[in-house]
Amino acid sequence: MINAGNVISVLVFLSPVETFWKIVKRRSTEEYECLPYICTLMGSSLWTYYGIVTPGEYLVSTVNGFGVLAESIYVLIFLFFVPKPRFLKTVALVLALNVMFPVITIVGTRTAFGYAKTRSNSMGFICAALNIIMYGSPLSAIKTVVTTRSVKYMPFWLSFFLSLNGAIWAVYALLLHDVFLLVPNGMGFLLGTVQLLIYAFYRNAKPNIVDEEEALAPSQPLLS
Repeated sequence: MINAGNVISVLVFLSPVETFWKIVKRRSTEEYECLPYICTLMGSSLWTYYGIVTPGEYLVSTVNGFGVLAESIYVLIFLFFVPKPRFLKTVALVLALNVMFPVITIVGTRTAFGYAKTRSNSMGFICAALNIIMYGSPLSAIKTVVTTRSVKYMPFWLSFFLSLNGAIWAVYALLLHDVFLLVPNGMGFLLGTVQLLIYAFYRNAKPNIVDEEEALAPSQPLLS
């Protein structure tokens, strides 16, 4: 079960490759949202630290270390091709969530808790909460999907593998009776399922061309 979970976790990190290949070819992020990749990078960074400081959790640090590498590449590509009206907002989001928050969290837990086990448990709790945010982050594209009636900018494979990842780790948590593992991954499965249902609903819908053009207009940038 652990091996299956690790394989699916790697697939989660690799699932945006198709999206970013399109971004590179078009030399623009268009209306793709950066939030899912920023949140995943934030979570992976802290899970890597958790795996390093927690005895016996080397697989956590290894898999999420790969995630840090992959997500860093995605975020850098996004910054390189994001339209100018959204560039500063995206940079601010990256600095806040991928630099300041991890540093404050790591320094804060090391300062506040004297015992290594307490620091490890507190970091695990924070990482579990961040997992829920990561699982729900693809929902940031829902406004564009509903407005344009098009799933063009909804990352299907990311939503699919997040849902599958949540399901596998939730089953594993049930077997271990681990509430802290069950809650975020159970929520992840539910949020992933909602995303897939929305994708299925709008997949064959007739796109609202007018609203799609307005969504792409530079004068109406969305927060990435």
